[in-house]
Amino acid sequence: MLQIHTTQRLDQVESGLRASAERHGGSVLAVSHTGHLLSGEPAAGNPDAVTFTLCFSDLYAPILRADIRFAALLPSRIAVWAKGESVFLEAVSPRECCRLLQRPEIESVVLPLENTLRAVMEEAAHHPPLAEAGHRATEDMVNMRAALPQRIDCHGSKVEELAGTGVHDAQGG
Repeated sequence: MLQIHTTQRLDQVESGLRASAERHGGSVLAVSHTGHLLSGEPAAGNPDAVTFTLCFSDLYAPILRADIRFAALLPSRIAVWAKGESVFLEAVSPRECCRLLQRPEIESVVLPLENTLRAVMEEAAHHPPLAEAGHRATEDMVNMRAALPQRIDCHGSKVEELAGTGVHDAQGG
């Protein structure tokens, strides 16, 4: 396993992890809050965890060509978990996966992915939290789910202009 310790709080790691993944040619596909599965309610003594699913498609192609069984282990995941005051980033080592699949001869093929995961985790662990770094909100931090578009075509028409008069126009029967 690849494991990195950070002095940041669990809720501060996500921004650094996203930025680091992008700097290394990847992206965060999903974020799953898994710590609540332990007992239903987070208690003071229970550990908490968040799992980040990362995609590094340029690095995955040669690995899958070498052994398609790696498809069961990809995309890569990084678990960020807290126990007490300590926070850790942890990922399965791609080189250990070679041993699991009994393919030690392809360790050189998975080494770039392992180095990238380690670098992403290191950078995220030492990335200053946004509030302390003086950053402000960016487009990436805005949730556009369920937002209505202002214009619906190339002529500048608005949804409101095409919506009708606001009264019931059917006479009924």
